[in-house]
Amino acid sequence: MLYESHYIWFIFVSSLDLMMTWIVLYLGGREANPLAKHVLDAFGMNGMVAYKMALVVFVIILCEWIGRRSHPAGRRLATVAVAMTCIPILIAFTLLL
Repeated sequence: MLYESHYIWFIFVSSLDLMMTWIVLYLGGREANPLAKHVLDAFGMNGMVAYKMALVVFVIILCEWIGRRSHPAGRRLATVAVAMTCIPILIAFTLLL
């Protein structure tokens, strides 16, 4: 694997995103992402977990594929994936305050 430390962080923040989503929903909030909301409405929280983990696998495979063609581009994608996944976590923390 090319960017193992990035992937560990990506899996961590993706899992934290799932946990924060569950907490916000439990407290009466709503899912803001339309695609994730559709998955949640159609398949419940189990579907949401499967959806999120499928996205994680897809992004890791994409980073590996791009990284084997251009190492800096793959690293940038992995970094951006971690950073972008932090955004909904920060929003959820803000809502909970």
